[in-house]
Amino acid sequence: MILKRNILIICILLLIQSLACSKNDIQQKFIQEQKIYEYGRKELKKNKFNSAIFFLENMKKKNIFNIYWDKIQINLIYAYYKIENFSMAQKNIEEFIKLYPKHPNIDYVFYMKSLIDISLDKNIFVKTLSIINYKSDPFYAKRAFFELKNFLYRYPKSIYIINAKKDLFNLKKRLSEHDFKILQYYFSHKQYIAVINRGEEILQKYPETPCTLATLDYIKQSFISLKIFKTAEKVSKIISLNTMKNV
Repeated sequence: MILKRNILIICILLLIQSLACSKNDIQQKFIQEQKIYEYGRKELKKNKFNSAIFFLENMKKKNIFNIYWDKIQINLIYAYYKIENFSMAQKNIEEFIKLYPKHPNIDYVFYMKSLIDISLDKNIFVKTLSIINYKSDPFYAKRAFFELKNFLYRYPKSIYIINAKKDLFNLKKRLSEHDFKILQYYFSHKQYIAVINRGEEILQKYPETPCTLATLDYIKQSFISLKIFKTAEKVSKIISLNTMKNV
Protein backbone atom coordinates (compact mmCIF):
# COMPACT_ATOMS: atom_id res chain seq x y z
CA MET A 1 0.00 0.00 0.00
CA ILE A 2 2.90 2.35 0.97
CA LEU A 3 4.71 1.41 -2.31
CA LYS A 4 1.66 2.30 -4.41
CA ARG A 5 1.34 5.61 -2.59
CA ASN A 6 5.03 6.46 -3.18
CA ILE A 7 4.74 5.60 -6.89
CA LEU A 8 1.69 7.90 -7.15
CA ILE A 9 3.58 10.75 -5.45
CA ILE A 10 6.57 10.28 -7.79
CA CYS A 11 4.25 10.34 -10.84
CA ILE A 12 2.60 13.54 -9.62
CA LEU A 13 6.01 15.18 -9.02
CA LEU A 14 7.24 14.17 -12.46
CA LEU A 15 4.07 15.55 -14.04
CA ILE A 16 4.49 18.88 -12.20
CA GLN A 17 8.13 19.03 -13.31
CA SER A 18 7.24 18.35 -16.97
CA LEU A 19 4.52 21.02 -16.87
CA ALA A 20 7.00 23.50 -15.42
CA CYS A 21 9.48 22.65 -18.20
CA SER A 22 6.85 23.00 -20.92
CA LYS A 23 5.76 26.35 -19.42
CA ASN A 24 9.37 27.55 -19.57
CA ASP A 25 9.66 26.30 -23.17
CA ILE A 26 6.51 28.22 -24.13
CA GLN A 27 7.83 31.39 -22.51
CA GLN A 28 11.16 31.00 -24.31
CA LYS A 29 9.42 30.47 -27.68
CA PHE A 30 7.19 33.48 -27.03
CA ILE A 31 10.23 35.69 -26.25
CA GLN A 32 12.02 34.33 -29.34
CA GLU A 33 9.04 35.15 -31.57
CA GLN A 34 8.82 38.64 -30.10
CA LYS A 35 12.50 39.25 -30.85
CA ILE A 36 12.19 38.00 -34.43
CA TYR A 37 9.15 40.22 -35.02
CA GLU A 38 10.87 43.29 -33.59
CA TYR A 39 13.96 42.62 -35.71
CA GLY A 40 11.80 42.32 -38.84
CA ARG A 41 10.13 45.63 -37.96
CA LYS A 42 13.52 47.32 -37.54
CA GLU A 43 14.63 46.09 -40.96
CA LEU A 44 11.40 47.48 -42.42
CA LYS A 45 12.05 50.89 -40.86
CA LYS A 46 15.56 50.86 -42.37
CA ASN A 47 13.96 50.19 -45.81
CA LYS A 48 15.67 46.78 -45.91
CA PHE A 49 12.54 45.26 -47.36
CA ASN A 50 13.95 41.94 -48.58
CA SER A 51 15.55 41.30 -45.20
CA ALA A 52 12.31 42.21 -43.41
CA ILE A 53 10.34 39.86 -45.69
CA PHE A 54 12.77 37.02 -44.91
CA PHE A 55 12.26 37.32 -41.15
CA LEU A 56 8.52 38.00 -41.31
CA GLU A 57 7.84 35.11 -43.71
CA ASN A 58 9.83 32.71 -41.51
CA MET A 59 7.91 33.90 -38.50
CA LYS A 60 4.63 33.51 -40.37
CA LYS A 61 5.48 29.85 -41.06
CA LYS A 62 6.66 29.11 -37.51
CA ASN A 63 4.24 31.36 -35.63
CA ILE A 64 2.92 28.97 -32.94
CA PHE A 65 0.84 31.38 -30.87
CA ASN A 66 -0.64 33.46 -33.74
CA ILE A 67 -0.21 36.55 -31.56
CA TYR A 68 1.54 38.55 -34.30
CA TRP A 69 -0.26 37.04 -37.29
CA ASP A 70 -2.22 40.16 -38.26
CA LYS A 71 0.78 42.45 -37.70
CA ILE A 72 3.04 40.16 -39.73
CA GLN A 73 0.64 40.26 -42.68
CA ILE A 74 0.22 44.04 -42.56
CA ASN A 75 4.00 44.47 -42.59
CA LEU A 76 4.40 41.93 -45.41
CA ILE A 77 1.79 43.77 -47.50
CA TYR A 78 3.81 46.98 -47.17
CA ALA A 79 7.20 45.31 -47.74
CA TYR A 80 6.06 43.45 -50.88
CA TYR A 81 4.44 46.65 -52.17
CA LYS A 82 7.73 48.55 -51.73
CA ILE A 83 9.76 45.98 -53.70
CA GLU A 84 6.98 45.88 -56.35
CA ASN A 85 6.16 42.23 -55.76
CA PHE A 86 2.49 43.04 -56.22
CA SER A 87 1.27 39.44 -56.56
CA MET A 88 2.58 38.57 -53.07
CA ALA A 89 1.22 41.82 -51.64
CA GLN A 90 -2.21 41.01 -53.11
CA LYS A 91 -2.03 37.45 -51.77
CA ASN A 92 -1.46 38.76 -48.24
CA ILE A 93 -4.22 41.34 -48.67
CA GLU A 94 -6.77 38.69 -49.67
CA GLU A 95 -5.70 36.46 -46.75
CA PHE A 96 -5.95 39.36 -44.32
CA ILE A 97 -9.43 40.41 -45.49
CA LYS A 98 -10.71 36.84 -45.09
CA LEU A 99 -9.15 36.39 -41.63
CA TYR A 100 -9.79 39.86 -40.18
CA PRO A 101 -12.77 41.53 -41.91
CA LYS A 102 -13.40 43.74 -38.85
CA HIS A 103 -9.78 44.49 -37.97
CA PRO A 104 -9.11 48.08 -36.75
CA ASN A 105 -6.56 48.51 -39.58
CA ILE A 106 -8.73 47.05 -42.35
CA ASP A 107 -8.99 50.53 -43.94
CA TYR A 108 -5.20 50.53 -44.42
CA VAL A 109 -5.35 47.13 -46.14
CA PHE A 110 -8.08 48.27 -48.55
CA TYR A 111 -6.17 51.49 -49.25
CA MET A 112 -3.04 49.47 -50.04
CA LYS A 113 -5.13 47.36 -52.41
CA SER A 114 -5.96 50.47 -54.45
CA LEU A 115 -2.32 51.68 -54.36
CA ILE A 116 -1.17 48.37 -55.83
CA ASP A 117 -3.62 48.72 -58.73
CA ILE A 118 -2.42 52.31 -59.30
CA SER A 119 1.17 51.04 -59.43
CA LEU A 120 0.21 48.21 -61.81
CA ASP A 121 -1.47 50.75 -64.07
CA LYS A 122 1.65 52.97 -64.05
CA ASN A 123 3.81 49.97 -64.96
CA ILE A 124 1.60 49.17 -67.96
CA PHE A 125 1.51 52.84 -68.98
CA VAL A 126 5.33 53.06 -68.97
CA LYS A 127 5.62 49.85 -71.02
CA THR A 128 3.17 51.15 -73.63
CA LEU A 129 4.61 54.66 -74.06
CA SER A 130 5.72 53.77 -77.58
CA ILE A 131 2.17 52.68 -78.46
CA ILE A 132 -0.69 55.09 -79.15
CA ASN A 133 -2.12 55.83 -75.71
CA TYR A 134 -5.76 54.98 -76.41
CA LYS A 135 -4.75 51.38 -77.18
CA SER A 136 -3.47 50.76 -73.63
CA ASP A 137 -6.32 49.30 -71.58
CA PRO A 138 -6.60 51.14 -68.23
CA PHE A 139 -7.91 48.00 -66.50
CA TYR A 140 -6.02 48.57 -63.24
CA ALA A 141 -6.79 52.31 -63.22
CA LYS A 142 -10.51 51.55 -63.51
CA ARG A 143 -10.29 48.96 -60.74
CA ALA A 144 -8.38 51.36 -58.47
CA PHE A 145 -10.93 54.08 -59.26
CA PHE A 146 -13.85 51.97 -58.05
CA GLU A 147 -11.86 50.68 -55.07
CA LEU A 148 -11.11 54.24 -53.95
CA LYS A 149 -14.72 55.36 -54.42
CA ASN A 150 -15.77 52.41 -52.26
CA PHE A 151 -13.02 53.26 -49.74
CA LEU A 152 -14.27 56.86 -49.39
CA TYR A 153 -17.80 55.59 -48.82
CA ARG A 154 -16.90 52.87 -46.29
CA TYR A 155 -14.15 54.65 -44.33
CA PRO A 156 -14.92 58.40 -44.30
CA LYS A 157 -12.98 58.86 -41.02
CA SER A 158 -9.87 56.96 -42.11
CA ILE A 159 -6.50 58.68 -41.66
CA TYR A 160 -5.81 57.83 -45.32
CA ILE A 161 -8.86 59.74 -46.60
CA ILE A 162 -6.93 62.84 -47.78
CA ASN A 163 -4.44 60.73 -49.74
CA ALA A 164 -7.28 58.61 -51.13
CA LYS A 165 -9.04 61.73 -52.46
CA LYS A 166 -5.83 62.93 -54.16
CA ASP A 167 -5.30 59.49 -55.70
CA LEU A 168 -8.90 59.43 -56.91
CA PHE A 169 -8.53 62.82 -58.60
CA ASN A 170 -5.33 61.69 -60.34
CA LEU A 171 -7.12 58.55 -61.53
CA LYS A 172 -9.95 60.67 -62.91
CA LYS A 173 -7.37 62.65 -64.89
CA ARG A 174 -5.75 59.45 -66.14
CA LEU A 175 -9.06 57.90 -67.22
CA SER A 176 -10.42 61.10 -68.75
CA GLU A 177 -7.22 61.50 -70.80
CA HIS A 178 -7.55 57.91 -72.01
CA ASP A 179 -11.16 58.48 -73.08
CA PHE A 180 -10.19 61.82 -74.64
CA LYS A 181 -7.60 60.08 -76.84
CA ILE A 182 -10.32 57.71 -78.05
CA LEU A 183 -12.57 60.71 -78.73
CA GLN A 184 -9.80 62.32 -80.82
CA TYR A 185 -9.36 59.08 -82.73
CA TYR A 186 -13.09 58.98 -83.55
CA PHE A 187 -13.01 62.63 -84.64
CA SER A 188 -10.02 62.08 -86.94
CA HIS A 189 -12.00 59.25 -88.59
CA LYS A 190 -15.13 61.46 -88.88
CA GLN A 191 -17.14 59.25 -86.51
CA TYR A 192 -19.02 62.23 -85.09
CA ILE A 193 -21.81 60.36 -83.28
CA ALA A 194 -19.16 58.31 -81.47
CA VAL A 195 -17.35 61.57 -80.57
CA ILE A 196 -20.53 63.02 -79.05
CA ASN A 197 -21.30 59.83 -77.09
CA ARG A 198 -17.74 59.52 -75.77
CA GLY A 199 -17.69 63.25 -74.97
CA GLU A 200 -20.89 63.02 -72.93
CA GLU A 201 -19.39 60.10 -70.97
CA ILE A 202 -16.28 62.16 -70.16
CA LEU A 203 -18.37 65.11 -69.00
CA GLN A 204 -20.58 62.91 -66.81
CA LYS A 205 -17.78 60.84 -65.24
CA TYR A 206 -14.96 63.40 -65.01
CA PRO A 207 -16.49 66.92 -65.08
CA GLU A 208 -13.72 68.53 -63.00
CA THR A 209 -10.77 67.28 -65.08
CA PRO A 210 -8.60 69.54 -67.34
CA CYS A 211 -9.81 68.00 -70.63
CA THR A 212 -13.44 69.15 -70.10
CA LEU A 213 -13.24 72.26 -72.30
CA ALA A 214 -11.39 70.43 -75.08
CA THR A 215 -14.05 67.70 -74.94
CA LEU A 216 -16.82 70.30 -75.30
CA ASP A 217 -15.05 71.81 -78.28
CA TYR A 218 -14.88 68.42 -80.05
CA ILE A 219 -18.59 67.88 -79.31
CA LYS A 220 -19.35 71.31 -80.80
CA GLN A 221 -17.28 70.60 -83.92
CA SER A 222 -19.03 67.23 -84.31
CA PHE A 223 -22.49 68.85 -84.19
CA ILE A 224 -21.33 71.39 -86.80
CA SER A 225 -20.06 68.55 -89.01
CA LEU A 226 -23.45 66.83 -88.63
CA LYS A 227 -25.12 70.18 -89.48
CA ILE A 228 -26.95 70.28 -86.13
CA PHE A 229 -26.20 73.99 -85.69
CA LYS A 230 -28.62 74.86 -82.89
CA THR A 231 -27.12 72.25 -80.56
CA ALA A 232 -23.61 73.32 -81.60
CA GLU A 233 -24.52 76.90 -80.61
CA LYS A 234 -25.74 75.71 -77.19
CA VAL A 235 -22.47 73.84 -76.63
CA SER A 236 -20.56 76.97 -77.69
CA LYS A 237 -22.37 79.01 -74.99
CA ILE A 238 -21.47 76.37 -72.38
CA ILE A 239 -17.82 76.63 -73.47
CA SER A 240 -17.93 80.43 -73.13
CA LEU A 241 -19.42 80.23 -69.64
CA ASN A 242 -16.81 77.69 -68.50
CA THR A 243 -13.99 79.73 -70.04
CA MET A 244 -15.14 82.81 -68.10
CA LYS A 245 -15.16 80.80 -64.86
CA ASN A 246 -11.59 79.66 -65.42
CA VAL A 247 -10.27 83.18 -66.12
